[in-house]
Amino acid sequence: MNHVSTDAAPVILIVDDDRNTRESLGRALRRDGYEVLVAEHGKAALALAQDHHVDLVLTDLKMPGLDGLDLIESLKVVCPDVSSILISAFASVDTAVKAVRRGVRDVLEKPIRLRDVRRAIKRAFEDRPPAGERRRALSGRTAPATQHASGNGRPLIGASEAFLEILDVVDRVAPASSTALLLGESGTGKELIAEALHARSPRSDRPLVKVACAALAEGVLEAELFGNERGAYTGAHEQRKGRFELAHGGTIFLDEIGEIDLPLQVKLLRVLQEGEFERVGGSTTIRTDVRVIAATNRDLEAEARAGRFREDLFWRLNVIAIRVPTLLERHADIPLLAEHFLAKMRARTGRQLAGFDDGVIDALQAYRWPGNVRELENAIERAVVLTRGDRITLADLPPAVRGVPSEAAAAAGAGSGVIRFEVGQSLGALEREAILRTLDAVGGNREAAASILGIGTATLYRRLKEMEEDAAGE
Repeated sequence: MNHVSTDAAPVILIVDDDRNTRESLGRALRRDGYEVLVAEHGKAALALAQDHHVDLVLTDLKMPGLDGLDLIESLKVVCPDVSSILISAFASVDTAVKAVRRGVRDVLEKPIRLRDVRRAIKRAFEDRPPAGERRRALSGRTAPATQHASGNGRPLIGASEAFLEILDVVDRVAPASSTALLLGESGTGKELIAEALHARSPRSDRPLVKVACAALAEGVLEAELFGNERGAYTGAHEQRKGRFELAHGGTIFLDEIGEIDLPLQVKLLRVLQEGEFERVGGSTTIRTDVRVIAATNRDLEAEARAGRFREDLFWRLNVIAIRVPTLLERHADIPLLAEHFLAKMRARTGRQLAGFDDGVIDALQAYRWPGNVRELENAIERAVVLTRGDRITLADLPPAVRGVPSEAAAAAGAGSGVIRFEVGQSLGALEREAILRTLDAVGGNREAAASILGIGTATLYRRLKEMEEDAAGE
């Protein structure tokens, strides 16, 4: 028996959906002198970790909701120095490899023997540095969920393997001045990654200037990027600096760069290659020192092959390509993000909501999130606005997240994912139905719908405007 004789007994969190296992282990480890907490599933374990420091987690692999590996990653957010031991009736080489990659100290196979558990705990605590060293190591950094703050203080939230890999890439890429291209679906947080790259760079004390390329028409976008001279066009009553001038010495973030028309791409290529340009209507060459970070939800290489994007510009942008993972690839981060967005809404609305009702986190994790993190944030905001009680319930979530098709989708047979058409039906009518059905499926999230349809957000906005005008003229 390994009795503990420290002033403050280490805290062990036992997580297992089998009551007999967690209670018998708890009794034995308390007799050994440890402070023991028990939880029947991952959600309860995370709640305990919010209120108690946990030194070691002993968790089952297969559990409802969060599995053991996802729970271990999530716990690192609130207890960054937690050690972990995984218990599994399904232990395999693959499981062991995944566990080791995520920092698990030991993997024990069920049925477990108490002596094996004690040995694993002893090894885990022997491998930990003294408490003073841990405090010093942790004092220089925050938990993985907020390890990088964006330029305006917005945190990056997550502890999944995919998320931590992105943070590692940010750390390695940020010090360079090379152009970076952020790839990924709409709503994955590419703007936050751009902010983190700037905040961690030597240019952090200089401006970070953002341009939403899809939101501006071609003529307007050119003047926004490069500025204009007085009288350059109707309404140009004075000389105005463009975003590249304003970002001198710092960083410019070109969001949705795939939406830029071909003629403007030529001028942008020159800035990237030569660091110079002229204002609209001007002849004076202006030099600028700017790091360019671009983002797109399109396959720019395919766009270049199809002639819709300049190939030379693509390769100039693609110096350092960073793929931002989808929320589906960051599955373990969903509970953390949901809690973060709930806290954000508490602060914004002043409502003192206690948290999520049973089944809500499970529903959030079961949904596929075509709109990614942005859609999740919208869902939590909607729930906070609609809830009548002091907890978010399943009924407060959007129908799609609850697995309930909308009335319009059900009436159209959208559950099958098939659009029916008659011979002779126009392509315009088919396009209209595809757009409306996709918007309905993603709860009205236009960025998510554009990504699914394979078009830019600006294109979707134009199509919707044309549809409204057509409807008004009928």
